[in-house]
Amino acid sequence: LEICRRLGVDAVWVPAAEEVYPPGVALPEPDPGPVGETFEGAARPGHFRGVLKVVHRLFDLAGPCRAYFGEKDAQQLAVIRRMIRDLSLPIEVEGCPTVREPDGLATSSRNAYLSPKQREAAGCLFLALSEAAQMARGGERDAATLVAAMAREIGATPEARIDYAAVVDDETFEEVSTIAGPARALVAARFGETRLIDNLLLPVS
Repeated sequence: LEICRRLGVDAVWVPAAEEVYPPGVALPEPDPGPVGETFEGAARPGHFRGVLKVVHRLFDLAGPCRAYFGEKDAQQLAVIRRMIRDLSLPIEVEGCPTVREPDGLATSSRNAYLSPKQREAAGCLFLALSEAAQMARGGERDAATLVAAMAREIGATPEARIDYAAVVDDETFEEVSTIAGPARALVAARFGETRLIDNLLLPVS
C-alpha cells in the first residue's frame, strides 16, 4: 500500500478471501494445454492449472483491463496469453522485463536462501543465457548448439545442478530445433536446495 501511495495510485481493491473465492462456488479451471506440462509444469505438476484458475478469477473480477506479468516467469506468461486468446478475454497483457542484480542474476525471493558461495555460483545462469544470446547474434540458428553451450556453462559450475536448458518459440513455448523467428532461451538449476529459473529472448541477427 505504501508503494501505491508513492506512485500516486488512486484506488486499491483489497477484498476478503471469501469475496474472491466464495465458499461452495465452483470456479472455472482453464486447461493450460500441453505446454503446461513441460519445463516448470513438469517440475511442479498441476502448477499452471492452479495459476490459470487464480488469474482467470482475477480477470473475471477486474473486467476489461491491462494486466502486467514479469517475463522472468516466461512460461507462466505464455500460458496466460494462451488462455486469454483461447477464451477471448477482454484483457491486454504486458510483459515486464526481468529485474536483475548487478551480476545479471534475476531478482527473486529465492535468492535469499542461497549461501554466499551459492549466490556467487548462481551467476552462471545469466552467463549461460548471455552466451546463447551472443551465439544467436552471431548467426547461430541451431537450437541444439545453443542448448549445449548453456548446459556446458552451467555444468562447469560445481555448485549448480542443472534441471534443464532449452530454446523455445517465444509465442507457443514449444521447443524448436531451428530458430526461424522470435525464440527464448530457458535455464533452470538447483543450488543446494534452492531451485532457480531464468530466460532470455534471443536476438535476431
